[in-house]
Amino acid sequence: NIPGVDVVPVKELNAEILAPGTHPGRLTIWTKGAIEALDKMYCKGEAA
Repeated sequence: NIPGVDVVPVKELNAEILAPGTHPGRLTIWTKGAIEALDKMYCKGEAA
């Protein structure tokens, strides 16, 4: 564990995790698999 580092599966992301206390500014590192999962969840095969 690294203090201050949170690992969250893409299916569990929400606004509070990305901007805790309504203060945006988190460094987010995405894996290729996470981007592909977001694509499947929201793009439904449409070209971006």
